[in-house]
Amino acid sequence: MREGVINKEKSKGKYKGEYSNRGLAITLSFIKYGILFFFLGATLFPLLWVIISSFKTNQTIFASALSLPTTLHWENYVAAIKVTNLPRAFLNSTIVSGFAVALNAGISFIAAYALARFKFRLNLILTLMFALGILLPINSAILPVKIIMTKLALGNSLIGLIILYTAFGLPISILILKSFLLGVPVEIEESAIIDGASYWKIVFRILFPLCQPALVTIMILQFIFCWNEFLFAILMISSEAKRTLQISIKFFLGTFSYDYGGLFAAMSIVILPAVIIFILFQKRVISGLTADAVKG
Repeated sequence: MREGVINKEKSKGKYKGEYSNRGLAITLSFIKYGILFFFLGATLFPLLWVIISSFKTNQTIFASALSLPTTLHWENYVAAIKVTNLPRAFLNSTIVSGFAVALNAGISFIAAYALARFKFRLNLILTLMFALGILLPINSAILPVKIIMTKLALGNSLIGLIILYTAFGLPISILILKSFLLGVPVEIEESAIIDGASYWKIVFRILFPLCQPALVTIMILQFIFCWNEFLFAILMISSEAKRTLQISIKFFLGTFSYDYGGLFAAMSIVILPAVIIFILFQKRVISGLTADAVKG
């Protein structure tokens, strides 16, 4: 009898422990998903608000900024394209972003390979310099960049923007690629050298495909930076024919009147490509940033 009572008490205690653990897990899950939904809403709300407002008139926006449009005013998009010459600006941004992404990926891959595989005196110093480049704010380089670009006759050219954007993206790109390359076994390269492969063949035919997750990551990050950059674009570009999308949007703001419907329409056109690209490749970005940690 005593053994039966003891077993019943044990089973009751076990069930109570299971229920308490289950309740704790449910509470933690509720808190976790609550925080995630909060940040999801905080991220999506501005984007959705801009897109919804792009179909409204100025009067509707001023009367009720959070209301849904009763009529879709597509003329805002027509005005955005005509007033700001968006097709030309879109082409300029595409050229600048495309070349800056390609140059950044190529230069950072070669530099990261040298830092990850070769041991020389300045290896640690160069790595620390690139790390310092991430910490320093870009805005602090406005004056020296302006002076240098003016002396090199690159002040009002897309080539100057491409060089600038490529240089600004090098620190984070090199560190991501170096971290990824350190996780790749050296034995792969040693076996290729034994088979008679040159360094260039090893770099571009063996390591380059292996580093695809990290390369896609840095290319997407670089593209988003180039596509959305405004400060140096407006500082460097003065002619209308060479304006990028971010500069073109600025000219919707008049001295005495604002066309908010057209402004929001232009903003929607500008931000959608970057959002779509990030949504399509978000898994590769995450895998590229976490690949080295998983290997470790």
